[in-house]
Amino acid sequence: MPYKNIVFVKLEKRLLNDHRWFGMTERAQLLYIKLMLGCAETYNKLPIDSLMLRQQLRISWRKEIFNSAIKEIQNNFPKFKKNGKFYYFEEFDTKTNYRQENPSDSEVVPKGATDIDKEKEEDKEKEKYGECVSLTKSEYEKLITKYGLGFTKRCIEKLDNYKGANGKKYKSDYRAILNWVVDGIKKDAPLSFNTNPLAGVK
Repeated sequence: MPYKNIVFVKLEKRLLNDHRWFGMTERAQLLYIKLMLGCAETYNKLPIDSLMLRQQLRISWRKEIFNSAIKEIQNNFPKFKKNGKFYYFEEFDTKTNYRQENPSDSEVVPKGATDIDKEKEEDKEKEKYGECVSLTKSEYEKLITKYGLGFTKRCIEKLDNYKGANGKKYKSDYRAILNWVVDGIKKDAPLSFNTNPLAGVK
């Protein structure tokens, strides 16, 4: 049976004849490709935090070397940009088959809707990301955007184990992750490259 809904990135062969490409070091060339693949996984939103981004892309380079390669890419490919929250490729939709559908009129939240109404609606849409951890799709995507896929999976695993072992319940697992799990993961393993951040992603 053929795979369905596979997101791919276009890597054009003309890149091999692009003087900007050959003007970069091989390290920067490799990083450029990894950044494109990473953007395909995170809806064109990669964390600007160097540690998080290196973990997500499974790169073990020192921070200085990594930042130097990023600078090379920015100098040669101006469509690779960053804002206050993340790195992204301008016009990335032309390089991937992914399309984010616009919500229908019935799915648009009325202007008068309260935050409480939104929370109740989101509670109904929560999905299991572990035996004991439930998040809405929006919450899960926010975590990936902010922390990267690999780090997010580690946070979910830590919270799942904690809740399972202690019988603890939270009104919001998302808030629990933000409040203490993230800090706990950073203290446990400040920089680890043993886990594949893209493992299990379809």
